Amino acid sequence: MNQLARIPDLAGSLLSRGSLFWKANLLFWGAYGLMAFLTRLSMGQEWMQALTFTLVFEGCALGLSLLLRMLYRRTGYEFGLRAALLVNLASLAAAILQGALAAGFSLATGWHNPMIDFFMNITLRLLVMWFTFCIWSLGYYWLQTDAERLNEIELKESARREALRIELQMLRAQLDPHFLFNSLNAIAAEIRSHPTAASAMILELSDYLRYSLEHRNNASGRLSEEIDAMRAYLKIQQARFGDRLDFSVDVDEAAAHRAVPGFLLQPLVENAVKHSLQCTADVIEIRIVARSGSEDLLIEVTNTGRLQPPSPAASSGLGLDTLRRRLELHYPGRNSFTLEDAEGWVRATLRLKGEPCCA
Repeated sequence: MNQLARIPDLAGSLLSRGSLFWKANLLFWGAYGLMAFLTRLSMGQEWMQALTFTLVFEGCALGLSLLLRMLYRRTGYEFGLRAALLVNLASLAAAILQGALAAGFSLATGWHNPMIDFFMNITLRLLVMWFTFCIWSLGYYWLQTDAERLNEIELKESARREALRIELQMLRAQLDPHFLFNSLNAIAAEIRSHPTAASAMILELSDYLRYSLEHRNNASGRLSEEIDAMRAYLKIQQARFGDRLDFSVDVDEAAAHRAVPGFLLQPLVENAVKHSLQCTADVIEIRIVARSGSEDLLIEVTNTGRLQPPSPAASSGLGLDTLRRRLELHYPGRNSFTLEDAEGWVRATLRLKGEPCCA
């Protein structure tokens, strides 16, 4: 029952409450009754007799269909040889009951179809109603089987989304200790020689950890919050390297309010600092730019230096590998990530379309 309550699919939800059955059943017998009424008129019955016959006979058929539904529900929805035999026998029984009612009503009222012999009329009605109940039964099994199929698809989709959510949590768990380990190493290196800088780094690290704790249960947040966390990280590095590191942040107002996955920029900014330091002994610059269009969000993290040629045997690093995986989970088919040289700069570019999913 709890599983059915979680199914958002409209058809499955309607079927679980039975309302779709009632709509389909009334539509089926309403259409059948209309055709029967018009057929009786075309065969010479007066309209009052034809209407009365239709209300009684097709009303009886509607009631018998409810009994068939009760029988089929007790035997399950899986259709096979056993169910096919049940459909034929149950439909025949329903047709016999309906035919007996029709014969009794005709004899009691003296009404009959002037164009068809009484016994021929009863025989034809028996065959037609047997066929009709068989068609109704097959339609009922089809609706129930299709509902189960939709329910199964939705349950699998729910399981897939839950698996993605757990994977995203694991990916974030990989990032946070990685960042904390590097930051603590940087602070430890400065405690004796530059205690003031180390103290400043500790304060900035506490700001970052506060952001991490406040957003530990949120898969996404505003870009402005992500930018604040990256400022804290860069100030930690700035306190360590002093005048060797300079950074700037340029984020337009629309981009600042866009939702992004938590800790999305951390591996890009961390790599920008690390690789800049490896490439030059001069002043290094880090630039973060974010622009928002109607649907797209453009984020660039640029650093001075050059892009190192990849080694065939080397991985692109935990941070970037994790970033690519997270982009596919949050923006499936709606993301682009490039890393390129740009005249003395290395530019990492993210293009994200729409809002992140799996949040």
